[in-house]
Amino acid sequence: MSEVLAAAARRLGCEPAALGFDDDARRDELRRKLARVSTLLDAREADAVWLKKAENLAWITGGGDLRVHREGAPVADAVVTREGLTVVTSRIEAARLEAEELPPDTRVEAVDWHDRGARGRRVAGLLQGRAWFDDDDADLVQLRQPLLPVEQARLAAIGAAASRALTEVAGGLAPGMTERDVVARVQGALRAAGVDLPVALVAGERRFGSVRHPLATDLPFGGLGLLVVCAMRFGLVASLSRTVAFGAVPERAAAAQRRVWRVEAAMLAASRVAAAGRDVLAAARSAYADVGEPAAWEEHHQGGPAGYLPREWLATPDEGRGLQAGMALAWNPSLPWGKSEDTFLLEESGLRNLTWDDRWPHETIDGRPRAGVRVL
Repeated sequence: MSEVLAAAARRLGCEPAALGFDDDARRDELRRKLARVSTLLDAREADAVWLKKAENLAWITGGGDLRVHREGAPVADAVVTREGLTVVTSRIEAARLEAEELPPDTRVEAVDWHDRGARGRRVAGLLQGRAWFDDDDADLVQLRQPLLPVEQARLAAIGAAASRALTEVAGGLAPGMTERDVVARVQGALRAAGVDLPVALVAGERRFGSVRHPLATDLPFGGLGLLVVCAMRFGLVASLSRTVAFGAVPERAAAAQRRVWRVEAAMLAASRVAAAGRDVLAAARSAYADVGEPAAWEEHHQGGPAGYLPREWLATPDEGRGLQAGMALAWNPSLPWGKSEDTFLLEESGLRNLTWDDRWPHETIDGRPRAGVRVL
């Protein structure tokens, strides 16, 4: 078992076995994923697929971290056949990846770091004589979805750690902080909790009502603000948003939040096994109209299934892909001054919130607790 992955599991409050990080479990996970790859290879009449993208590499390696620059390109490529997995990387990375990130029995090919074309040539050699395609030529989201039970457990651990950390850091905020001060605290708290943050957004009082993707600025947080995080570990991403106020909740924010909850409730009710993405969006559009905001759905995307990307795909008017048991769903309806977002697991019996912390003030909406505005 990789000591690094075992330590990461414990940091999230789980025993490594619960997240599938013993060698036998990782072999079984790879076997299940190779079976999915084989089905795709059969459909494409191919022998191999070349994986280059971070989300696909994290998926096939069972949560391996194959990046050094956190948002940059992976430091490895993978060739996947019906028989197994080969990872090609530089001599700088090979020993670390083999010891810490890759499932047992992965074949590792190391090339010279100073030869810029070496990785590509080695991959080409592995593919020579085979019919192949790469993940630039094929959308592999159907391989990554639905999540295996072990991946569901990992995402639940990530979501729990992120929501607890966000609750704790929010309690120490102050209106005189800048948005950058706030995002620094959020990043520090969540990283200390064991997760990375590909997305951490903050909208203070002057921007909450107008900016939907609020990269932190040097403006003051003020009396009301929005915190948005996408928390990542083992390649999986859990998303949540929370609102904080100081002294009292302005009526414009309280009213916006009530309307957003009505939209979200419609979306969650529509999130059933076999429902299409367009069906959930249709429920959102109808609910926005009911609360007097018929055009609001066009101001920002409304979310979609989550997993190895913050959204594996978005619900659009023509999105016909269906929801499946084992999918994670991250809907994010919003209006100026109001937003609601958590990551749910779709199960045969309904939805389970993976990013919930009961310590956050909440109201019950259609029988489900939803995060309200936390007043400090």
